[in-house]
Amino acid sequence: MDEKEMQKRSHRREKTCENLSFAAKEAFKRLRTNVVMRFVDGDNPGHIIGVTSSQPSEGKSTVSINLVYSLAELGKRVLLVDADMRRSSIHTKLGFPKEPGLSNLMAGDNSINAVLRKYQSSKGNVSFDVITGGVPPSNPSEILNSKRMETFLKTLVTAYDYVILDLPPVAVVTDAVAISSQTDGMIFVIREDHCPRGLLADCVTQLQEVKANILGFVVNGALEGVGKKYGYGKGYYGKGYYGNYGNYGNYGS
Repeated sequence: MDEKEMQKRSHRREKTCENLSFAAKEAFKRLRTNVVMRFVDGDNPGHIIGVTSSQPSEGKSTVSINLVYSLAELGKRVLLVDADMRRSSIHTKLGFPKEPGLSNLMAGDNSINAVLRKYQSSKGNVSFDVITGGVPPSNPSEILNSKRMETFLKTLVTAYDYVILDLPPVAVVTDAVAISSQTDGMIFVIREDHCPRGLLADCVTQLQEVKANILGFVVNGALEGVGKKYGYGKGYYGKGYYGNYGNYGNYGS
């Protein structure tokens, strides 16, 4: 591995799990609390939560990882699934092999035990399970909207308290919309000064049309501790335009 690649991997690790700054960790604890409280009165044994965005590079995968880690800190049984099979990145950020993964499992090429991986914190006190994206399939939308996937998710909620699905951006492909009806809720990640209001509104409408349960919005990419304006003049998503979980710091995509 060359020095450039090592620097990239080090940079990714700094933005995930136990490597986060104090402010970012506290922000994810607030997000965790909001998520847990949304289901406190539910009867289901486990919950499926999708994480998406409008466009690429808004930080949804990093948010997914850190939400999972924060839930695991509570002792919850948590599974992170890279359901962005076209452009999977969870394996890169966590240092796992890409294959076999979700696509291989759905194709019947591998068993669940073959694709499950376990993330363990450096101190060994926090762990969660991971399923990477696998070989990029030719029909990811159909896979996510299939009966096989529905059956698989129903099986997972009997084994986990929370299953977090890292999904593709809504404005790019239909994958997130296709599977949203199989989730208990969707979280939208929005990078500051990146997502135009009109595009966000259109993506939200797409999810509302299929009666997706939108749990809230995470504003990503703002400088920690800086009361920065949210780009009203540029026509981007601004604080107060939609409800949001808050500022989760500048930890990248």
